[in-house]
Amino acid sequence: MTNPYESTGPIETNSPSPAPSSPETRDLAVPGETTEPAAPSDDVREEPKPKVKGSLAGGTWVALIFGTLLLILLLIFIMQNQTNVELDLFAWSFTVPVGVGFLLAAITGALIMAIVGGVRMLELRRQVRRARKALR
Repeated sequence: MTNPYESTGPIETNSPSPAPSSPETRDLAVPGETTEPAAPSDDVREEPKPKVKGSLAGGTWVALIFGTLLLILLLIFIMQNQTNVELDLFAWSFTVPVGVGFLLAAITGALIMAIVGGVRMLELRRQVRRARKALR
């Protein structure tokens, strides 16, 4: 009687065979298996590439291109709207093309916005000065 737990030959396992190492047998490797040895997992880490921060000059350049495109669109709008209209401002009355009237309204709005923004910046500067004096 033989013992079923005794080994009489090579033990067969379901694990894949080691990857071929000779150049002739590399082409016979099973798909999904690596043929190169794994890199050591010691503290060999690739340094992350530093991210390039945006610069003031780059932002200005993008804003300049964007502004130029807007000016081209505005010029096309003014050229297509040449019908004269009468504008009344306080005691003055004048006649201008529609496109120019819209341009004047946009400039007036931008000036009002700049004034309000400037007043706000002055207020913030005043608060910062007061806070610095209080810390001394």
